[in-house]
Amino acid sequence: MDPSSAGGSGAGPSRRPFKRQRVDAYPKGSIMKVEVHNFMTYKHAVIEPGPKLNLVLGPNGTGKSSLVCAISIGLGGRTTLLGRAEDLKDYVRRGDDVQTGWVEVTLSSGQPGRPYTVRREMSKADNHSTWRLNGREVPLKEVTELVRDKLKVQLDNLCQFLPQDKVVEFARMKPVDLLEATEKAIGNGELYDQHKALIEARKQLTEQDEHKDALDASLARLRAENERNTQDVKNIQRREAIMREAELAKQKLPWQQYEETRLKLVEDKQKLKEAKEHLARLQREAQEDEGPLAERQQRLAQLRAAKAKIEGDMRRVDARVAGTDGAGGSRGGQQQRGLEEEMNDAFDEVRAKEGAMQGLVAEAAKREQRIEQLAAQIAELEVAVAALPPPGDTGELGPQRQRLMREQQDVRTQASSFDMQLDELRTSREALQRQRAAADDRLRRIDDAKMRRLRGLDQRYPGISRAWQWLQQNRGRFRGSVYGPIAVEVECPDPFHMQCLEGQVAATTWNRFVTHFNEDQDLLNAEFKALGFQPAISNFTGNPDAPISHPRGEAGSFARYGISQTLDQVFTAPLLVKHMLCDEHGINESYIGGRNARVEDLFRDNAQIRSVWTPDANYRRTRSLYNAASESTLVGDLRPARLLTGGAQGDEGQECEALQAGIRHCEQELAVLARQEGELRGLKQAKDQQWQRIQGEMKQLADQITAMQRRHNDMRSRLKGKQSELERLRRSPDPRKKGPKLQAELEAAKKLGLEKALELARLQASQAERLVCWAEADLGIREANMQCELIKEASKQRQQQVERWQTNVNIMTQGCNQIREQCRRLKEAAEAAAPLTPELEAAFADLPASLAELQAFIDEKSAEADGMLIANPAALRQYNDRCRQIADQERQLAQVEERRQLARDTIDDLAGRWLPELKRIVARVNETFSANFQHVGCAGDVALHEAPGEDFAHYAIEIRVKFRDTEELQTLDANRQSGGERSVSTILYLIALQGVTVTPFRVVDEINQGMDPINERKVFMQLVDAACKDGTPQCFLLTPKLLPDLPYTQDVTVLQIMNGEQIRKVAERFSMDMLLGRKRMAALAAA
Repeated sequence: MDPSSAGGSGAGPSRRPFKRQRVDAYPKGSIMKVEVHNFMTYKHAVIEPGPKLNLVLGPNGTGKSSLVCAISIGLGGRTTLLGRAEDLKDYVRRGDDVQTGWVEVTLSSGQPGRPYTVRREMSKADNHSTWRLNGREVPLKEVTELVRDKLKVQLDNLCQFLPQDKVVEFARMKPVDLLEATEKAIGNGELYDQHKALIEARKQLTEQDEHKDALDASLARLRAENERNTQDVKNIQRREAIMREAELAKQKLPWQQYEETRLKLVEDKQKLKEAKEHLARLQREAQEDEGPLAERQQRLAQLRAAKAKIEGDMRRVDARVAGTDGAGGSRGGQQQRGLEEEMNDAFDEVRAKEGAMQGLVAEAAKREQRIEQLAAQIAELEVAVAALPPPGDTGELGPQRQRLMREQQDVRTQASSFDMQLDELRTSREALQRQRAAADDRLRRIDDAKMRRLRGLDQRYPGISRAWQWLQQNRGRFRGSVYGPIAVEVECPDPFHMQCLEGQVAATTWNRFVTHFNEDQDLLNAEFKALGFQPAISNFTGNPDAPISHPRGEAGSFARYGISQTLDQVFTAPLLVKHMLCDEHGINESYIGGRNARVEDLFRDNAQIRSVWTPDANYRRTRSLYNAASESTLVGDLRPARLLTGGAQGDEGQECEALQAGIRHCEQELAVLARQEGELRGLKQAKDQQWQRIQGEMKQLADQITAMQRRHNDMRSRLKGKQSELERLRRSPDPRKKGPKLQAELEAAKKLGLEKALELARLQASQAERLVCWAEADLGIREANMQCELIKEASKQRQQQVERWQTNVNIMTQGCNQIREQCRRLKEAAEAAAPLTPELEAAFADLPASLAELQAFIDEKSAEADGMLIANPAALRQYNDRCRQIADQERQLAQVEERRQLARDTIDDLAGRWLPELKRIVARVNETFSANFQHVGCAGDVALHEAPGEDFAHYAIEIRVKFRDTEELQTLDANRQSGGERSVSTILYLIALQGVTVTPFRVVDEINQGMDPINERKVFMQLVDAACKDGTPQCFLLTPKLLPDLPYTQDVTVLQIMNGEQIRKVAERFSMDMLLGRKRMAALAAA
């Protein structure tokens, strides 16, 4: 430092000026110069440290720690790292004329002549700072990137930067935090990054495992719910399938009516065609009868003429014969009579056969008459059947049935509506009950003083209320008792005692949680962090059930001085909490007195008493760190209690009134809901009864429809019977077909008569030929007459048949036209109801193929669907929703499996690189640390604690030390070892890190305080040896004093800081000759 630039306080450092360090000797990132202006106690100062070990010496209060503050603040460190003032303006030198100050730190870039100069300018007025890098103004981000990222300076790492007020915190560091700080300080930071990545990957794996478990549980629940509702779903699906079948049958019904009518039209058209063909045949036969009749009449005329001629000849012959004798005639008469009788018999048979032929004609006429009667009856039945309503048309019963079905549907809809309203009322009632319970709970919590204190803490430490609630719900997860926050656990009724407690116990302690086991502390820490809350946790490892001891004496023994109690006796709290407060804040060593307490006499007569509280003041006895015989008494005022009062908030009265009003409103609403629920249940019961009544009416109506359809079917059966009989008669043989046979028999009879006549002719030769001719002519006439009559009769019958068939053809034509029109109307109605598609036609094929069967099928399906009562109409929708949820969650589960595998692969990869390297470095640090401890006559080791189950967040480094032969190795903490032992352990651990760290410089402030001279000397020698090796970082050791005759090397730079009113004059006259003497100076210069 330039002596002429010393501040008003006279503070300033001094370093050896006789040997300037080479610039290239400074490692990259090390400090080459620190310059401050109006900073803390300095008006202006320049400090130029050496590249290796720098000893910053000076009495307390001269500004050594200000150098540490300048380095931290000048390189972008947070003010909270220093444990001093938190506002930046407090680091500007005091004085009304001083408004700004600055710190400039020059860092080595590793390239001679091109250092980094970081300057921070601070303003008191706005608590603001401006950054400059190598003279140009830059944002803080650029400075941070240079210092932290490029040069690897870790100001927040106690293994690199250990200010005076943070020394005790190193021993308090948990093993997990120590591992983190060590990882940051060693190597290039890759181990720390890998560790964080492992923790994050393990966290992700745990989250994915929990997510997988949640998905598995959710899928199991959804599948179980679907399994439980399977029957309801099947019933609903069955009912819907039945309704679809009934609806499909209803769609087919008009098409079936059309199809059956069309088939009937086709059948009637075929019958009309056959009738027309039969009519045409009869007409042709009637026309054909006219020719044979004319021929027969002409033949009859010819035969009659021939017979008349023969009769004339026979009369002439008889006249001639009669003119002969009578005897011959008599004999001839006797013979003629015998032959005539035989001839007459033959002729009688001929006449009989002719009668038989006439009987055939009558029988044929009777058959035709029956056919005509059947045709007339069939026509009447067809007209009657045509007048019947179409199959499936139930007339007035159909609309009545539809009305009942609609009424039944309306009743069912209303009943379902009532069910839904009842569900809504139950939901509303449960919501109101929950709302009332929440209001009651809120009122209880507002009235609870403990909750008021918890709310007060939550305002200071957001999230602590949520953490407390989690603790209440999860106490069973801990091995031992867990309490906290302490302010909630403490009950102190006396306001004065509240003031004493809050004055004795640090404000940052009241938000702490207290555990008894390390695993409980780790679990609580992990869970609170998962809640987004950074906890403060104290772990008491002693016996929590032991009574509170008073090592400085029981309060009763000091009653004569006005002492009434110790501080631990004025409040109630769990014993574990009291033990923690005793260990950390000495409440069992602090005493309570009245206004008349004789504190000065108490302190004079009892040297062990350190703290007394009275209603007027707090008395504390302190001892100097540097002179054990020097003691002083500090008297402080009592501050009002804030945390333990638990006062209510100002707006809670209004909230209570609002909550009470809400409770009354809930009760009124619940009464209204109960009344409405009763009314709805009555309406629902009435609708159920109405549904049963409609069901009975529909059954009666179905019976009537069945009876009507039975009558229709009977009439159609009679029609089919008449049609079958008519068809049978038409297929039976025509009696007239027997005519040829009778004709043959008639011819045979005629032949017999002719034979008899011939025989008579032989006897009567003279008359034979004439008689034969006459007989032939007579027979011919008779035959011709008979044939003419037969032909006339047949023609007449054919004409009658033509007329009848013509009438039938006309009737059938009219019927076809009517059916054709009916087909057209039915097809239009069917197309309007359900347009026919190939898919619909294929579906129709599986349904009944007749109207009666189809209508019966519809009635059966409708009755079956109506008779199915569905307990939960929403079951199918809920089932489908759960199916979709199952599909979604199965996809999520697959994604979770992928992420789990990715996290697993990441953990395997990182752990395979991180853990072996970490073990190697810890082993190296342990080797150096153990050797250093052996050097000072003690024992110590550094061990890597590997947490089970890949719990990388709980991997830790444990420092174990032993300072006495009778002891075992014990973990270094803030309570077990003394201050000097903690200092030795800390510095030796930092020395052990020298060989593995990549930080450019390290700062340790007053680490040797509390060491005994022997250990201090040994530690100093090890520090010099470790810090002066090549490749080790620059080191700053700040101390108010050093032992005499310590070994120094050329790599040790001593920076002496002094202050006082006359320091400027001393600095101006100062020379190394004055300090070292000329001979020693010459020897140093020669070296």
